[in-house]
Amino acid sequence: METEIVRDAAALLEFEPEWTRFADRISPPTPFQTPEWLATWWRHFGSGELRVLVFRRGREIAGVLPCFLHQWNGRRQLTLIGSGMSDYLDPLFEPGSADEIVPLIGAQLRMWADWDLCAWQDLSHETALAALGAVADEIPCSAIALGSSFEEFLTARPKDLRRNLRRYKEKAESVGSVTFEVRESADREPMDALIRLHRARWERTGSAGMIESNHAEAFVRAAAQRMAERGWLRIFIVRFDAGIAAVLLALCNRTTIFSWLSAFDPEHEKFGFGRELLAQAIRYAHERGKRSWNFLRGDEAYKFSWGAVPIPKCRVIIRP
Repeated sequence: METEIVRDAAALLEFEPEWTRFADRISPPTPFQTPEWLATWWRHFGSGELRVLVFRRGREIAGVLPCFLHQWNGRRQLTLIGSGMSDYLDPLFEPGSADEIVPLIGAQLRMWADWDLCAWQDLSHETALAALGAVADEIPCSAIALGSSFEEFLTARPKDLRRNLRRYKEKAESVGSVTFEVRESADREPMDALIRLHRARWERTGSAGMIESNHAEAFVRAAAQRMAERGWLRIFIVRFDAGIAAVLLALCNRTTIFSWLSAFDPEHEKFGFGRELLAQAIRYAHERGKRSWNFLRGDEAYKFSWGAVPIPKCRVIIRP
């Protein structure tokens, strides 16, 4: 097996179609690990020098480790592309190739003398990269295992959750119409509503949300468009008297829906539209035969009232 290095944006653009064919062949476990997502992240947040390691067996790609070298907190750091905005960042290796690729990564790191630290975050707890350095726990993700029937799933939830769903919906419907819809394209109306309501919700708490604090609006819009082009985008919407009261931007693959960004109109907080939105979105996942609903990063209590189970994650710290 041989190692190649993609070092600049032009080379990455040229490599991207081949990277995509490789990813399609091995079916990444999450959309966050796809070239579409990672290349979009780089175009919006990338800095320093690309160091994308490509491992080939003959002419065929066997693995890709996408990272970059930059200055961070006074050190020369190698960071995974996608860091901060992505919840799963395990590099893509051809099944059965990790034992061959990981030593090549270590050898390449030893050849470079221009870095002080690798801080590779949002990795699975069983990542093969753990062999290269020290391992520390990360904030876990969590997910719900879905069955054949949403009704059975809902019946198994706590009584107060089911009661609140019914009461809040009845309360809202007593003064206006409540409807649910799903979009598979990054249409302007729901994307604008997502950005606007996300900002309004966090401003009410006196702090900046993820979009504002990371100056990420352009990335969110571009990533949603790339995901939609591949059929991986779902935007769930609750309307109240025709206006959007709650919106959830989710990503999906064949088995799982990943709940990435949500926003609710703080002016309608008394109607609990966020809860209704989630219930209808999980119903949709059941009806489409999905096996899992993934809440992504964070241990908020509401996730576990819906039956979520933690998914351990880690980061790997490597020093010369």
